[in-house]
Amino acid sequence: PRQAATMISPRPALSSSSFLAFRPAAASPTTNPSPPPSPRLHAAPPPLSASFSPSTSVVAPDHVAAAAAASFYDVLGLHAGASAREIKDAYRRLARAVHPDASPHPAAASSDDFIRVHAAYSTLSDPDKRADYDRRLLLLAAGRRRATPSLGRSPTFPARRRRTWETDQCW
Repeated sequence: PRQAATMISPRPALSSSSFLAFRPAAASPTTNPSPPPSPRLHAAPPPLSASFSPSTSVVAPDHVAAAAAASFYDVLGLHAGASAREIKDAYRRLARAVHPDASPHPAAASSDDFIRVHAAYSTLSDPDKRADYDRRLLLLAAGRRRATPSLGRSPTFPARRRRTWETDQCW
Protein backbone atom coordinates (compact mmCIF):
# COMPACT_ATOMS: atom_id res chain seq x y z
CA PRO A 1 0.00 0.00 0.00
CA ARG A 2 2.80 2.50 0.71
CA GLN A 3 4.39 1.91 -2.66
CA ALA A 4 1.15 2.86 -4.44
CA ALA A 5 1.02 6.15 -2.55
CA THR A 6 4.54 7.14 -3.52
CA MET A 7 4.15 6.31 -7.21
CA ILE A 8 3.59 9.22 -9.52
CA SER A 9 0.56 8.87 -11.71
CA PRO A 10 0.77 9.90 -15.37
CA ARG A 11 -0.70 13.32 -16.05
CA PRO A 12 -3.46 13.83 -18.51
CA ALA A 13 -2.72 16.09 -21.47
CA LEU A 14 -3.43 19.73 -20.72
CA SER A 15 -5.14 22.10 -23.07
CA SER A 16 -3.62 25.54 -23.61
CA SER A 17 -6.39 27.21 -21.59
CA SER A 18 -5.88 24.92 -18.62
CA PHE A 19 -2.11 25.36 -18.97
CA LEU A 20 -2.36 29.17 -18.79
CA ALA A 21 -4.73 28.98 -15.85
CA PHE A 22 -2.44 26.62 -13.96
CA ARG A 23 -0.96 28.10 -10.82
CA PRO A 24 1.43 25.93 -8.91
CA ALA A 25 0.61 25.35 -5.29
CA ALA A 26 3.17 26.12 -2.66
CA ALA A 27 5.77 23.42 -2.50
CA SER A 28 4.97 20.91 0.13
CA PRO A 29 7.73 19.93 2.52
CA THR A 30 7.59 16.31 1.38
CA THR A 31 8.24 17.04 -2.29
CA ASN A 32 10.71 19.94 -2.03
CA PRO A 33 12.39 19.96 1.36
CA SER A 34 14.44 23.03 2.14
CA PRO A 35 18.05 22.32 3.00
CA PRO A 36 18.85 22.26 6.69
CA PRO A 37 20.54 25.41 7.99
CA SER A 38 24.28 25.15 7.62
CA PRO A 39 26.20 24.82 10.86
CA ARG A 40 28.58 27.63 11.77
CA LEU A 41 32.09 26.48 11.12
CA HIS A 42 33.82 29.22 13.07
CA ALA A 43 32.81 30.97 16.22
CA ALA A 44 32.43 34.71 16.06
CA PRO A 45 35.75 36.45 16.78
CA PRO A 46 35.98 38.13 20.15
CA PRO A 47 35.55 41.89 20.06
CA LEU A 48 38.82 43.82 19.90
CA SER A 49 39.61 47.08 21.54
CA ALA A 50 42.59 49.40 21.59
CA SER A 51 43.40 52.51 23.52
CA PHE A 52 46.06 55.17 23.61
CA SER A 53 47.16 57.11 26.61
CA PRO A 54 49.22 60.26 26.09
CA SER A 55 50.93 59.67 29.44
CA THR A 56 52.75 56.64 27.98
CA SER A 57 53.99 58.35 24.84
CA VAL A 58 57.62 58.01 23.79
CA VAL A 59 59.98 59.55 26.30
CA ALA A 60 62.92 59.60 23.93
CA PRO A 61 63.43 62.58 21.66
CA ASP A 62 61.82 62.26 18.25
CA HIS A 63 65.13 62.01 16.42
CA VAL A 64 65.99 58.81 18.31
CA ALA A 65 62.67 57.13 17.55
CA ALA A 66 62.90 58.00 13.84
CA ALA A 67 66.56 57.04 13.58
CA ALA A 68 66.17 53.76 11.70
CA ALA A 69 67.19 55.39 8.41
CA ALA A 70 69.02 58.37 9.92
CA SER A 71 72.73 58.93 10.30
CA PHE A 72 74.47 58.45 13.62
CA TYR A 73 74.72 62.23 13.89
CA ASP A 74 70.94 62.46 13.61
CA VAL A 75 70.51 59.77 16.27
CA LEU A 76 72.54 61.82 18.73
CA GLY A 77 71.05 65.11 17.56
CA LEU A 78 74.41 66.51 16.46
CA HIS A 79 75.94 68.14 13.40
CA ALA A 80 78.67 66.36 11.43
CA GLY A 81 81.49 68.48 12.87
CA ALA A 82 80.61 67.84 16.53
CA SER A 83 83.47 67.59 19.02
CA ALA A 84 84.24 64.51 21.13
CA ARG A 85 82.85 66.32 24.19
CA GLU A 86 79.56 67.11 22.41
CA ILE A 87 79.24 63.48 21.32
CA LYS A 88 79.79 62.22 24.88
CA ASP A 89 77.32 64.72 26.37
CA ALA A 90 74.65 63.85 23.82
CA TYR A 91 75.17 60.14 24.44
CA ARG A 92 74.87 60.48 28.22
CA ARG A 93 71.75 62.65 27.95
CA LEU A 94 70.04 60.23 25.55
CA ALA A 95 71.18 57.10 27.42
CA ARG A 96 69.45 58.38 30.56
CA ALA A 97 66.27 58.95 28.57
CA VAL A 98 66.12 55.69 26.59
CA HIS A 99 67.97 53.03 28.60
CA PRO A 100 65.39 50.48 29.76
CA ASP A 101 66.95 50.23 33.25
CA ALA A 102 67.72 53.91 33.83
CA SER A 103 64.71 55.58 32.21
CA PRO A 104 62.25 57.37 34.50
CA HIS A 105 59.49 55.66 32.47
CA PRO A 106 60.79 52.09 31.93
CA ALA A 107 57.63 50.90 30.16
CA ALA A 108 58.07 53.55 27.45
CA ALA A 109 61.83 53.06 27.02
CA SER A 110 62.80 50.83 24.13
CA SER A 111 65.91 48.70 24.04
CA ASP A 112 66.05 49.32 20.27
CA ASP A 113 66.35 53.06 20.90
CA PHE A 114 69.18 52.51 23.34
CA ILE A 115 70.95 50.15 20.93
CA ARG A 116 70.79 52.84 18.22
CA VAL A 117 72.13 55.49 20.59
CA HIS A 118 74.93 53.21 21.76
CA ALA A 119 75.89 52.21 18.19
CA ALA A 120 76.05 55.88 17.23
CA TYR A 121 78.21 56.71 20.24
CA SER A 122 80.58 53.76 19.79
CA THR A 123 81.16 54.71 16.14
CA LEU A 124 81.45 58.47 16.57
CA SER A 125 83.57 58.37 19.74
CA ASP A 126 86.35 56.32 18.08
CA PRO A 127 88.35 58.58 15.70
CA ASP A 128 89.16 55.76 13.24
CA LYS A 129 85.59 54.43 13.10
CA ARG A 130 84.28 57.98 12.79
CA ALA A 131 86.60 58.73 9.85
CA ASP A 132 85.44 55.55 8.07
CA TYR A 133 81.82 56.40 8.80
CA ASP A 134 82.21 59.96 7.50
CA ARG A 135 83.78 58.63 4.28
CA ARG A 136 80.86 56.24 3.78
CA LEU A 137 78.39 59.08 4.32
CA LEU A 138 80.19 61.16 1.69
CA LEU A 139 80.18 58.27 -0.78
CA LEU A 140 76.47 57.69 -0.21
CA ALA A 141 75.71 61.37 -0.71
CA ALA A 142 77.81 61.43 -3.90
CA GLY A 143 76.08 58.27 -5.14
CA ARG A 144 72.67 59.86 -4.63
CA ARG A 145 73.71 62.87 -6.68
CA ARG A 146 74.97 60.63 -9.50
CA ALA A 147 71.84 58.50 -9.45
CA THR A 148 69.86 61.15 -11.34
CA PRO A 149 68.76 59.83 -14.72
CA SER A 150 70.59 60.95 -17.85
CA LEU A 151 69.42 60.76 -21.45
CA GLY A 152 72.23 58.42 -22.47
CA ARG A 153 71.08 55.73 -20.05
CA SER A 154 67.37 56.21 -20.47
CA PRO A 155 65.52 53.13 -21.78
CA THR A 156 63.28 55.42 -23.84
CA PHE A 157 66.09 57.37 -25.47
CA PRO A 158 66.19 56.39 -29.19
CA ALA A 159 69.94 55.78 -29.31
CA ARG A 160 69.74 53.34 -26.43
CA ARG A 161 66.61 51.21 -26.75
CA ARG A 162 66.22 48.34 -24.34
CA ARG A 163 65.12 44.97 -25.57
CA THR A 164 62.31 43.36 -23.66
CA TRP A 165 61.25 39.76 -23.48
CA GLU A 166 58.51 40.54 -26.01
CA THR A 167 61.07 41.47 -28.69
CA ASP A 168 63.13 38.37 -27.95
CA GLN A 169 60.28 35.92 -28.51
CA CYS A 170 60.15 33.88 -31.69
CA TRP A 171 56.54 33.59 -32.73
